[in-house]
Amino acid sequence: MAPARATGGMLRSRPWMRSVAAVALALAPTCLVPAPARSGAFELSPRDPRLEGRPDLRERLLGSAHGYFRFFAAPFAQRVCEQLRDLGKDLSEVNLHGDAHVEQYAVTSLGRGLTDFDEATRGPYALDLVRFGVSLQLAAAERGWGKEAGKSLDALFKGYREGLGKPGSPIRTPRVVTRIRETFHYDHAELLRRADAILDETPVPPESLDPHYQAYVEQRLHEWSGMPASFFRLKRAGRLRLGIGSALDEKYLVRVEGWTDAPDDDVVLEAKEVRDLAGVSCTRRDMGPDRILTANELIAYEPFPFSGLMEKEGKVLWVHAWPDDYEELGIPTSFREAEELREVAFDVGVQLGRAHPKPESGPTRDEDRRAVRAAARRHERRLRYAIRELTGETEEAWRAFRAAAVEAGVPEAR
Repeated sequence: MAPARATGGMLRSRPWMRSVAAVALALAPTCLVPAPARSGAFELSPRDPRLEGRPDLRERLLGSAHGYFRFFAAPFAQRVCEQLRDLGKDLSEVNLHGDAHVEQYAVTSLGRGLTDFDEATRGPYALDLVRFGVSLQLAAAERGWGKEAGKSLDALFKGYREGLGKPGSPIRTPRVVTRIRETFHYDHAELLRRADAILDETPVPPESLDPHYQAYVEQRLHEWSGMPASFFRLKRAGRLRLGIGSALDEKYLVRVEGWTDAPDDDVVLEAKEVRDLAGVSCTRRDMGPDRILTANELIAYEPFPFSGLMEKEGKVLWVHAWPDDYEELGIPTSFREAEELREVAFDVGVQLGRAHPKPESGPTRDEDRRAVRAAARRHERRLRYAIRELTGETEEAWRAFRAAAVEAGVPEAR
């Protein structure tokens, strides 16, 4: 993929000029950015009541700074709001993923890219870039790829400019995606076996969900003409305990009838609690739970099918179907070399650049893409500074969490 070109009558910089600029950026004095006092936004006690009875979650938080980082989506977004609050309206409002990080990137039988839109809303484009940027820094540190941290960040910003400037250009598939797809069987029976294993662990009577589920069913049957009325009939249900950032949310996995009464074409649905995002001051406060459905349509390259909402005892849950094959990237296991992290960074940058300025209906206006692209260029130095600062805060909070766990004698800390 060719790099984004300079515009207008800008002079082409010489190599020594680019080197000086890179050094200047790395050594930029903190006076360039208002530096708010470090907060306790990422502090967590290993004896926090939310972790009681969840040794699996506590172990993942102790295991790496990135795992710890994943637990703090809304507090992290608020810290970005604080870091960049003086820029005000110059941070263009866009469609936000809200929880962009390396392990949120999935390869499926439908497509690839950032998925899982629990934190999706509208707000400053910087929130997605800074969060994914910090994720890249933590991922590179975890793999011992010190020099890769800066290169991956460069790829993220380059991809973002590409997505905004040339939204229709073909994008090379990252090698890690190709490798994962080679392991896919496109076997629906295997999906059903995996779902049954989860349902066997923590079963829930289907009739306990059915009263809350009917409005969702009626909406989907209305949308899909020709679908049999029995398609969404609940056959089995269970609680779902996957994830880190969403580990404490109410989640269910259900198996439904599908197109026929034959068991081999059953469909697997996930129902996941929609969170309140009121704690993030620089994002929209007036968006309801359907913000997730909007993000699924505007951000995902291939939206999850049968996406909709259901209410259950005062909570709203996002429902969608599982594809036959689905694998999220894992920092310790997915990447064979540092350059592959860079390829994913570029791919995510393109995805965000294409999705951020999209309207809910109609084509994206060129002036909207240009406005976001110009703002991102103008404030890139500030965003990189925020990434560096928040990476440091996250690592510091994680080390304190580990130390407290050792002192408290938490078994998972040994």
